[in-house]
Amino acid sequence: MSSPPIKVAVLGFGMSAQVFHIPFIQSLSQHSHLTTILERSATADSSKARDAFPEVKVVTHLQHVLDDDELELVFVSTINDTHYEYTKAILNAGKHVVCEKALTPTSAEAYELAELASKKNLVLAVYQNRRWDSDFLTLKQVLAENRLGELSEFTSHFDRYKNEAATTKLWKEKVGRKYPSRVHLRECKPLSSLFWIRQDLPGSGAAYDLGSHLVDQILALFGKPQAVTGFVRNSRSIGNPDVPDSFLIHLHYPSTSEAGRRLPLIATARGSVLSLVSPQMRFTVKGTKGAFIEHGLDVQEDQLKKGAKSAVDQADFGVEPKELQGTLYEVEGGHKIETETGNYKAWFENVAEVSIIFPIFAPCHELTKDSDTPSTQAIRSKDRSKLIVTPEAAALTIEIIEKATQSSKEGRTIQL
Repeated sequence: MSSPPIKVAVLGFGMSAQVFHIPFIQSLSQHSHLTTILERSATADSSKARDAFPEVKVVTHLQHVLDDDELELVFVSTINDTHYEYTKAILNAGKHVVCEKALTPTSAEAYELAELASKKNLVLAVYQNRRWDSDFLTLKQVLAENRLGELSEFTSHFDRYKNEAATTKLWKEKVGRKYPSRVHLRECKPLSSLFWIRQDLPGSGAAYDLGSHLVDQILALFGKPQAVTGFVRNSRSIGNPDVPDSFLIHLHYPSTSEAGRRLPLIATARGSVLSLVSPQMRFTVKGTKGAFIEHGLDVQEDQLKKGAKSAVDQADFGVEPKELQGTLYEVEGGHKIETETGNYKAWFENVAEVSIIFPIFAPCHELTKDSDTPSTQAIRSKDRSKLIVTPEAAALTIEIIEKATQSSKEGRTIQL
């Protein structure tokens, strides 16, 4: 007997919700059913969410979501400063959570949420979708086939050219905000009414926005490093000098590390905001047997921006142009290699699978040897190892960025 689709709510109706989440939720209708959108600015007469999805209930307060017993899974696609409070409230309400990266502004908060989800037997998934970029999947295949031998150099780029201050998404370039109370968070007051208090808080800037993807990919490949060296700065001297727009983060893996390597490796995550290279560099990976060079950026984001839901189900979704194929250099010479197809949908399928395996029907202590209903069988068979991007991994990503920021400020390498 197959499980019915889980009922889903989405918090926020910005680009994250419209481009990166809702198209996949609706595409996977056998797994998930979007029933509620929280749009804080909606009124009885005006709602972008209601106009786009007239069949979906639109609410303006988080409490409406928390009190809805039919909702099982909530997507948090609001700004970073809200992630901790929202996610904690949702978990305490007994619902699974998908949270945009970065999970929280601090690793302490992220580890706390991971522990809370585990304690309550709930899924907490973090949207580190770029593990399913076409270029990263291709690199993983090259490494799995041992085409490069033992690695000596690994650099992952997220470069762009932007020699002016942001005019949109200003929250990404703010130093930080402190919200007056959880009551305001629960009621989703308009953010403009909460800007009056600002502190130098973590969670803003390029390292958290873009660097979190690169660090997550490195950790997925090599595990936890022994040390971190970071250069996190405002390289343009534009806007607030305390908000970094560029980053260079070295993750140190000595020859004695758990990766079991003979050669020491420094894996580097690099994001420049003043790069006019075209196409931009993506990966530079060198080893004892070969090297792999890739330019450009995965196409899925651009495809989603242009076509939203319709893009997800197109045959060419995630297919990289041949001109951006990576080059594999071996002793015999260099040659292009076919790129794997990008697949953000796989992340959603994984979360849906684990969330359905974790239904909220009855607490585990109520199970008996003879309780063989489909729901209790599902509870008994739950397996957290099926979640590919764990909250603990997301917390470690934030910890690495914190250490890189500390390293940059103190001018030294930080041991983990």
